Amino acid sequence: MNGHDVALALAEAQLTFITEDDLQAELARVLTEHGAAAAREVVLPRHLGRIDLVVDRVGIEVKTDGGRADVLRQLQRYAHAAEIDELVLVTTRTKHHHVPNEIGGKPLHLVSLIGAAL
Repeated sequence: MNGHDVALALAEAQLTFITEDDLQAELARVLTEHGAAAAREVVLPRHLGRIDLVVDRVGIEVKTDGGRADVLRQLQRYAHAAEIDELVLVTTRTKHHHVPNEIGGKPLHLVSLIGAAL
């Protein structure tokens, strides 16, 4: 599954969540239903951090809070991981909507879940 396919599957999903952890579990469930095994809380090498989910070579970061600059710094770090070819940002906040289409030379796909929590 590439980043576009991951983003499309997640954007079209019916999700039930309250916390960010619930949301991560729901996203993993949706991806599994689409035939893609999602690893959660993946530690990236070279102290690049822990990304919320990875499917194939697509890293998925889930944000229900936090500042835009902090999110961009985090995604920039993840983009340095050789194991990640594309990134998907899943967010429930409008302040995260203004992100570039590419970060660190890797495609970045945005999935907005504003109003999606049940």
